[in-house]
Amino acid sequence: MALVAGCAGQTQPGRAQPETVRVAVIGGQVETGFWEALAARFEKATGHRVEVVASGPKRVIAEAFIRGEADLITMHASDTIINLVADGYATDPQPWLKNDLVIVGPPEDPAGIRGMTDAAEALRKIKASGSAFVVHASLGAQDVLRDVLDSANVSLDPEKTTLLFTDRAREVLKIAAEKKAYTLVGRIPFLNGKLPNDGLVLMVRGDPQLRRPYVVAVASAERFRSAHVAAARQLAEFMRQEETQQWIAQYGKGQLDDQPLFMRVQVGSR
Repeated sequence: MALVAGCAGQTQPGRAQPETVRVAVIGGQVETGFWEALAARFEKATGHRVEVVASGPKRVIAEAFIRGEADLITMHASDTIINLVADGYATDPQPWLKNDLVIVGPPEDPAGIRGMTDAAEALRKIKASGSAFVVHASLGAQDVLRDVLDSANVSLDPEKTTLLFTDRAREVLKIAAEKKAYTLVGRIPFLNGKLPNDGLVLMVRGDPQLRRPYVVAVASAERFRSAHVAAARQLAEFMRQEETQQWIAQYGKGQLDDQPLFMRVQVGSR
C-alpha cells in the first residue's frame, strides 16, 4: 500500500528531497484506517511518501524488518522489538501510542462488574464471587493483568482460573464463553466485530492500567546501508510530536464508542 502526498511530487521550499519511507506496521493500526490517516498527515507536512511493506502480527513484520525491507517499524512494546535493537537491526525505540484492553464476560455477569472502570476492583469482585477467569498466553495481556493485580494486592483464585497456552484471541474468547468466564481482550477487535464474541459482552473499560504502549524504531544505518534512515527518523519524530499526539487523542471518537481508537502518550520537551 502506498500513500501519495497531495503535493504531486513537488517539494515545498525548505523541505528535504522527498523520499519513500518503507514501514512495517502492526496489523491493527492498518486495519482500522488509523495508519493511513496518520501517514497522510506526515506526507502533507513533509512531502515524503509512506509505503506499508509489511503488516500483520509482530512476528511477520519483524521478519520483514530483519530482511531489510523496511526503514521503520512499529509494534507493541515487547521482547520482539527490543531484540531488534539488541541485535543491531533497529535503533532508538520510543513509545508513541497506546491501545487498551477490556474485561469481557458472560451476559449473566455473576461478579456484577458490568459498567465498572476500575479493573482492580472488578478483579477483586470476580474472585469474591467465585467466578471463572481465563488467562491467555499473550505476554502483553499477562503483563497488564499482573500489573493490575499487583498494584491492588489482588490474586485470582487458582481453582477458578484457567491458564491457556494459546494467544489466539478467537480461541480464548471461545473457551471463556464455554466456561462462562471473564477474560481480557483488545477493545478494538472486540468492538469492531473482527473477533466473534461467542456471546460474551463488554464489562470493564476505560481504566488506564489496561493500556499497552506501542513502540516505534528506525532501521540501523550501519546494518542497512540503503535504508532511508533520515526520512524514517523524521517520521518517528512526527509520530511523537505534540500536535500529532493531540490528533491521536481525538481520532476515531464515535467510531466504536466515545473513546479514540488509540490513546496518546505523554512526550517531554526536548
